[in-house]
Amino acid sequence: MTQARSAALVIGLLSGCTGTITREGMDPDDHLPPTVEVTTPERGTVTGDASVTVSGRASDAESAVLQVTVNGTLATLADDGSFQASITLGEGITLIETVATDGGGNTASDARAILAGSLVDQNTAVAQAVAAFVSPQAMVGLADLVNSYAGGIDLTALAKSYNPVVNTGGSCNDYQAYVDSVSRGPVEVGAEAANGGIQGKVTIRELVIHGHLNFRAVCISGSANFTITAEAYDAGGLIAPGLADGNLSIALQGVTSGFRGFNVDVGGIPGFIEDRFEDDVRDKVASVLRDKIVSIVPPLASQFLDGFVSKTYEVSLLGQTIQFSFWPSAMSWTEAGGSLVLDSTSTVMGIEGRYLSTPSERPSDADLASNGLRIALADDVFNQLLASVWSSGALEDTLLPGENEGLSGALGAEVDSATVTMMLPPVASFDTTTGTARLAIGDLVVDAYSVDGGTLASFAVSAQIDLAVTTGASGQVQVVTGNPRILAQVLEQSSSLLTPLDSAKAAAIAELAIKALSLKADDLLDDIPVPGLANGTIASPTFQPVSGYLMMGGELQFE
Repeated sequence: MTQARSAALVIGLLSGCTGTITREGMDPDDHLPPTVEVTTPERGTVTGDASVTVSGRASDAESAVLQVTVNGTLATLADDGSFQASITLGEGITLIETVATDGGGNTASDARAILAGSLVDQNTAVAQAVAAFVSPQAMVGLADLVNSYAGGIDLTALAKSYNPVVNTGGSCNDYQAYVDSVSRGPVEVGAEAANGGIQGKVTIRELVIHGHLNFRAVCISGSANFTITAEAYDAGGLIAPGLADGNLSIALQGVTSGFRGFNVDVGGIPGFIEDRFEDDVRDKVASVLRDKIVSIVPPLASQFLDGFVSKTYEVSLLGQTIQFSFWPSAMSWTEAGGSLVLDSTSTVMGIEGRYLSTPSERPSDADLASNGLRIALADDVFNQLLASVWSSGALEDTLLPGENEGLSGALGAEVDSATVTMMLPPVASFDTTTGTARLAIGDLVVDAYSVDGGTLASFAVSAQIDLAVTTGASGQVQVVTGNPRILAQVLEQSSSLLTPLDSAKAAAIAELAIKALSLKADDLLDDIPVPGLANGTIASPTFQPVSGYLMMGGELQFE
């Protein structure tokens, strides 16, 4: 058995096979770190496999390489220093840290990332991108919309537009009735969740209608005034939302209407006219009011659900034109509320590419049920957008000389320019097991150049950034990035640097690039339109990652 193999065995026994080396038995004369080179997987690797074999070679000039770990797992180490280890990959970006330890306890590391999962064409729609639940409490918003509109209707002008409201013809025994004025009391509107839609009701109280009629009896002309009063006029029906070619349509079903406490006061007219007049004028006024309500409710219901109607948005961001499209794909209504599902696409105009598709079963209606509004947004909505912007190159930033003072200070040399190259698209994930929303960046390479064009330093960075969700002062939902976990590796450095770089210092420097990219990610994520209810804002919002979706909910407040 070689010296290296014997030492590795001893260290393995001392560490209890956990991959942790103790200082006992270390070579006190070994002060230099080993070298480690990972040959597979290459940087920027994308795979559809569920695992990957990490292989390479490690060596040490002063003693021997005792062990190599990959993400904390001991690798198989051969006498010639070659090693390999198999690690399991989850969907998305996995950060890979390979650490070699020598006989003196010195370490060297390699940091890279791999993107695993199914990639689909950039134009492929995200199925079940958004799932939303509209509770019975949310129906208050629809009632308020109808109430506001109905309360502003000029009933006198409306009725006069139908004059004569009754016209029985031009013979010797007919009449024409005209409305001169209409006054009313309060308008009351109710909306409740129901099987198949929303049960709506409009009540107009204390109706008083003044008018006159012209008549002919046995070909003798005459006229009279009349007054109609009613305690209330009621109209109701089922507001039934439906889907047609991805668009939301609104129908009214089972419409009923009628008066309560209806009374007509008219005098000085022939009896045969008086016998007909009350029924004729009651039916006509009821018809006028019913037709008006039927005409206004569907558009107002569409306005109420405006956030869930098929829409396409164009947003200018990072010098690119980003197009968002949302359209409803499924919907159901019960007495518990309404459940709506939308598909979506988001692309940079003129850019082709692929994005990581990680379809998950959307949250159930029971999970979505709430007393207000609850919306679940799939992480693939973010991933499609991020991949599209990444493919356009807009996330890669060339830092101008005036912006490199911090980098110059960190390197101890004047940096004329720096470039950031992203070898993998950023990936967002909403993980139920950890309860976190996370943005992963893999194999981001930072190159810093001197005034003469030479390379001062080059290092690779992979990072995981926790995402936090808040609401702005206007109540708009915002997704912001938190502090990153960074793995870094020095690829190249100039001898002119006052202090040689190591992985820890490279990671600290990389925070400059990560911070710049995080700010861009904030802008991107904040621009994702979140469907909602017209005139409604979410009070005291809550946010929770659930099985590939970001669940947002809270009590509704209407303007």
